[in-house]
Amino acid sequence: MAVIGYMRVSTQHQKFDSQKQALEEYGVDKIYRENESGRKKSRSELNKALSSLEPGDTFVIFKLDRLSRGTQQLLALLESFNERNIQFVSIQNNLDTSTATGKFFFTIMSAFAEMESELIRERVLAGLYAAKKKGVKLGRPKLVTEVEEALELYYTTDLTIHEICRKCDISTGTLYNHLKRKGIYRSKGNIRIHNVNVALN
Repeated sequence: MAVIGYMRVSTQHQKFDSQKQALEEYGVDKIYRENESGRKKSRSELNKALSSLEPGDTFVIFKLDRLSRGTQQLLALLESFNERNIQFVSIQNNLDTSTATGKFFFTIMSAFAEMESELIRERVLAGLYAAKKKGVKLGRPKLVTEVEEALELYYTTDLTIHEICRKCDISTGTLYNHLKRKGIYRSKGNIRIHNVNVALN
């Protein structure tokens, strides 16, 4: 069972010294070091460190903010460790998920993250309700101009559906839906509208 260390600094001017000393004193087998922002979710050295972990291994950092500055990302990583049977240690925070205290901390973090998500959802719903009360129309605006142009091309040219949609920047599904609503379709060089033939010029 390996003990993998990870340390991070945000700039080239910062030093790894205190992190490196703490990780070596803990007894890690290998250290991954990185110069990246803690808010960046995808980091090359962190990805390598995480990929190297096997069930039963221990992942060690100096302090929680060295792993992530975002609660959601940190929780996602902790959940991943738990699912993969990997122990997690943060030296400065006295956190070790192999202990009862460490497991309790993980549970508390999960509860706070869930509460944060629910509060965000409630704020979004409240904002939508307030906007609706003010008469604001929600949802995507209708592609009136683009659809009208596409229908005109369909009436007056021999362009294919795909060519028309590319030209007007709409989806084929949108055009088909509007043609269906109007009961329009092509038939051997003609356009048929509600069973009335209109010859193309």
